[in-house]
Amino acid sequence: MQDFANYRTSTDLGASRAYSAAWSPDIPSLIFGVLLGVAACLVGLKVVQTKADQAVFIEAPITVEEVVEKPLEFDFYDALKTYVVLPRTYD
Repeated sequence: MQDFANYRTSTDLGASRAYSAAWSPDIPSLIFGVLLGVAACLVGLKVVQTKADQAVFIEAPITVEEVVEKPLEFDFYDALKTYVVLPRTYD
């Protein structure tokens, strides 16, 4: 069986590469992000304005309808009154 582990011979436990504490933002990425955010906001605003304008055109006069209350009429109720059930005969 082969051992794939790498063994260090040095006892240096420090970082192999020193990282600088100074951080600088990536300017092109920031500009691209701001432009993309502004474009998304403008598209969203345009969609909302379009839907609001459509809602104005759809408005119709409100009409009040009278509710006429009729008693419930079941057609099967009269049929059940006239239906004759014969008693069961056990032979």
